[in-house]
Amino acid sequence: MSQEVSSFAQSYKTTIEIANNKASALKKSYLLYILSYITRGLGFAFFFPLLSVMFSEKFILNDAFFWFGAIVISTVVSLIFHWLALEFNYSTDLTDVTHNLRVKLGNKIKTMPLQRLNKYRTGELNSILATNVDQSVLHMGIVAGMGLEALIVPIVIVLATFFINVKMAFAMLLAFPLAVPIYKWSRGKIKVEKIENVKAHSTLEADTIEYLQGLPVLRSINQVGVNAKNLQKSIAKAREVQKKGTLGATLPMVVMITLIEFVFLMVLSLGALWIADASISIATLVALLVVLGRLSEPLANFLAIASVLDTMEIGFKHILGVLRQKDLKINEPILTPKTFDIKFNAVDFNYLDYDNKAMDNVSFHIKANSLTAIVGPSGSGKTTITKLIMRYDDPSCGNVEIGGVDIKNMTQVGLMSYISVVFQDVYLFDDTILNNIRMGKPSASDEEVQIAAQKAYCHEFITRLPHGYETTVGEIGGNLSGGEKQRISIARAILKDAPIVILDEPTSALDTQSEVAVQNALDELIQDKTVIVIAHRLSTISHANTILVMQDGTITEQGSHKELIDKKGKYYDMFQAQQRIKQWNL
Repeated sequence: MSQEVSSFAQSYKTTIEIANNKASALKKSYLLYILSYITRGLGFAFFFPLLSVMFSEKFILNDAFFWFGAIVISTVVSLIFHWLALEFNYSTDLTDVTHNLRVKLGNKIKTMPLQRLNKYRTGELNSILATNVDQSVLHMGIVAGMGLEALIVPIVIVLATFFINVKMAFAMLLAFPLAVPIYKWSRGKIKVEKIENVKAHSTLEADTIEYLQGLPVLRSINQVGVNAKNLQKSIAKAREVQKKGTLGATLPMVVMITLIEFVFLMVLSLGALWIADASISIATLVALLVVLGRLSEPLANFLAIASVLDTMEIGFKHILGVLRQKDLKINEPILTPKTFDIKFNAVDFNYLDYDNKAMDNVSFHIKANSLTAIVGPSGSGKTTITKLIMRYDDPSCGNVEIGGVDIKNMTQVGLMSYISVVFQDVYLFDDTILNNIRMGKPSASDEEVQIAAQKAYCHEFITRLPHGYETTVGEIGGNLSGGEKQRISIARAILKDAPIVILDEPTSALDTQSEVAVQNALDELIQDKTVIVIAHRLSTISHANTILVMQDGTITEQGSHKELIDKKGKYYDMFQAQQRIKQWNL
């Protein structure tokens, strides 16, 4: 597996893009780092003339003070520039970049097509919002500064040495041609391992969240502990990748340190020869060795710094992958429907990564304030219809209208203000019952929430709970029964009071008593609304104004219950099959 190693220019460009409105502050920080390391390199270079003066046969105190003063001034100026460069990290700039980036990611997640959002597992998104942001941003100043130090200081010293002693400069240059292939080899090797490491840990995080959420089910089928195959596989993979990465990073580091030691010994040997033929003085060689010794640490750390930069870059890549997702286009002008009938006009739709059409030339018209049922086998396109009404994504062909207005001419917030949804699998947030219902209308008073709860037939069981409406429902509503969660979901929809209601078979998984309570709550919800219900039990929708029969992404039949029964087509066969099941005597 080969991976292209990004240049420092590419990494810089990406970093500036991530910094966004703080890019100028980051550029200023980088400039100050560069000035700091230039002056620091000059300070090291001044060791040569200082030691030459101090060990010369004719010692001149003023010359010694001059070069010593030059070193002190260079060091002080370098420290000042370095201190100012660190302001980006220790002021609010860095935290602002982190905060703004998470806000941008949050806004993107809210607006990107749900079809594209659903490609990410929960753990992957959590890793991007938490780990990747921290990896990318929290080190973008300091680590970049360390990388600049390892690059600039040696270059400045070598260039300055050319003005002092050409032979010494060429001796110091010997390390660079040897270091370049080691660096490229290391970057290529480490980057592959970093990508595998990030991917393995992202998968581990996703599998851990999935494991924790599904723990009750896993316990029931004895698939916990060593039997939790997916999680165990992810843990083993993360361990293997981490082990491989540690070994892979160590070898290049050892090679680089060996190279530095080799150059050190080679310069010492050449220096001894040059002293023998009086080309340089002992003082100059001592100065050269002192400077080389000081340079060994940043050069040795350079590969480690490059490794951190690779981690940052991978984090950048994942972040930008989310930020560069295209939002659904809102057409101008923004329009508001006057009525709430729904119309599909020759709609085609494909899910990502699937060749077969999920919808194929689907057209129908749902009248306002009517009840429409959608029936058909699993995978026939029932849920796809409701998703397209909520603009899960745009059709590949055709359009969807509400009240004669193309939904592309509505903002997502505007569109969803017209729609209430009651799902088969209810999601409640780990908050109080009061706040879960109030999500339907955040400005609602406590009294309005209670009225909605009464209409949804859940006020009675709520008042029996230890803390009433202030009772916390637990993660995903785990402290409540299925029927209780469903009625709270309906109370939320009643409080929202949207003109269009979508019901995804909300009673199919309930016991008889809960089903009666939920059905009564639904009767309150759907009064004077345009209602669409996805139905599996055909006996529950015989009173619908219109029934759409789906098969392989197309509408094969539509009409009232009586009309479809008289037609003796697909709907008739489905209805008769369900009636026979009811007659089974176990």
